[in-house]
Amino acid sequence: MTRSRIDCALKAQGLAKKLVLTGLCFFTLGCQADSLMVGDRLDVRPPASWRVARLNLRPVPGEPIAAWSGPQGSTLIVYRALPIPGGTPESIATTLVHSLTNLPGIEIQSRRVQIVDGRAVARVEIIGPGTGDALAPSSTGKPTPPPGKSLIPTRELILGLPGREETLYFSWGIPESGREQLLPEIEATIASLRLPPDDESTSKYRE
Repeated sequence: MTRSRIDCALKAQGLAKKLVLTGLCFFTLGCQADSLMVGDRLDVRPPASWRVARLNLRPVPGEPIAAWSGPQGSTLIVYRALPIPGGTPESIATTLVHSLTNLPGIEIQSRRVQIVDGRAVARVEIIGPGTGDALAPSSTGKPTPPPGKSLIPTRELILGLPGREETLYFSWGIPESGREQLLPEIEATIASLRLPPDDESTSKYRE
């Protein structure tokens, strides 16, 4: 094979590799720069100031499927958990409040049902000791920050969407000091959400 043919073959291989990686990126959650799309049923579009992050950005009580980091150390995790038999937005909100009020220093700011993309979802907001991106763990009965971090008032806003095959959650963690900037960005994200119908699950779009 001549040198020119070798160069052409190498270029072709490189292009093919790029196309394969692009395809993998398109079908892998969290690989896009500004949004998460699962099939044509779930679409999450945070503002441009929020960047895709690793799925284990912070612990959540379920399987994370996408994560973003935002201004002032804020976070957004989309995760799913087991379906709740007979679950409703009202019962999800009640369950969230009961589980969160057991944590020390937690104050419930609001609990309600909100219509998002034509569907009723649970919405709970709380404030407690944390690190700005998440509430602090409290396995010892008191909030304990990770090494090198200090406790600050932290707000967590959670949306819960019941489904037949899973329960879908959207969880934002923000420093309370940044609420004036960050809450409008969260509201804009919620307003742009496109949710799966209640007879479908996000899992079928990850095959």
